[in-house]
Amino acid sequence: MLYRQSSFLIAGFTTISILVAAPSTASAEVVSNTAQSVTLDQAAVSKAIGGIAVKLREDYVFPDKGAQAAAALEKALSENAYAGVADPAQFALQLTEQLRAITKDSHMRVIFGSPFRNQPPPTAPQDAGFEVRRLDGNIGYIHLARFVPPEVFNPAADAAMRRLSDTAALIIDMRDNGGGHPGSVAYLASFFLDPAKRVHINDLIWRNRGTSTFRTESFWSSPTPVSYLGKPVYVLVGPKTYSAGEEFAYDLQVLKRATVVGEKTRGGANPGGLNDLGSDLFVVVPTGRAENPITRSNWGGVGVLPDVQAASEAAESTAIALAKG
Repeated sequence: MLYRQSSFLIAGFTTISILVAAPSTASAEVVSNTAQSVTLDQAAVSKAIGGIAVKLREDYVFPDKGAQAAAALEKALSENAYAGVADPAQFALQLTEQLRAITKDSHMRVIFGSPFRNQPPPTAPQDAGFEVRRLDGNIGYIHLARFVPPEVFNPAADAAMRRLSDTAALIIDMRDNGGGHPGSVAYLASFFLDPAKRVHINDLIWRNRGTSTFRTESFWSSPTPVSYLGKPVYVLVGPKTYSAGEEFAYDLQVLKRATVVGEKTRGGANPGGLNDLGSDLFVVVPTGRAENPITRSNWGGVGVLPDVQAASEAAESTAIALAKG
């Protein structure tokens, strides 16, 4: 899923300001199936390294690490470390491992195959990803797989919360949530906050391209048709919870509005940009970082630590027991 800035899609593959859910295994760097006969020549390899180096130096949210990573790739190229590399998928994997080893940033990656190739056409209706149930004991349950853009997300969130507004407790399952739009995260959080107060939920700190200066994009609570106040809320998390899914859990945990149950999350907090390198190769370079207005930090690299530890498969039953208890 994509965790992006204000606009959902910008034509072409320039920087799109997204926070993409990195695959849980390195082999997932191959995003789409292309012809097995595709091979790289050294000109394509050099072009890719050059393109990545430029993005690292000009755009990476941590300028010093960006320069360090760019120099490391250029040195490897000059030492013929990529000589004989013909498989673009293997090349993407090799570069991803190198970049992550230097930056310790799980959003940093090289992809073979456009992640947008198999997306539905823009006119196709988009599923907001909500699964809503009412459990025994008058406990509400929402499983949310992603945070789609607000124009699709907000009406679906309104409908889900209307259905469950009279429950005694609410469980929000983020165990499969791989990310999405920060505006949608802020909107869902708003249901659990005092509507009489405008609450500062999260900031994204963006690097101004080619400089060492930054700008701040802030996200605040907003009016919702119903409120869920004065009742317990449990957010389920696990090893697959990533990016915007982590932000939702982190935000409510810091605001002391939810109990987080499950296992530590993956720890990705830096919005990136998808950039075309040619030869069906793309690089995600984080151009920003999340900053909570209360902690002045984020979950990057460490994950969200649950308030109540439970194996991922037992998180729901644990939260139900807590709600009933």
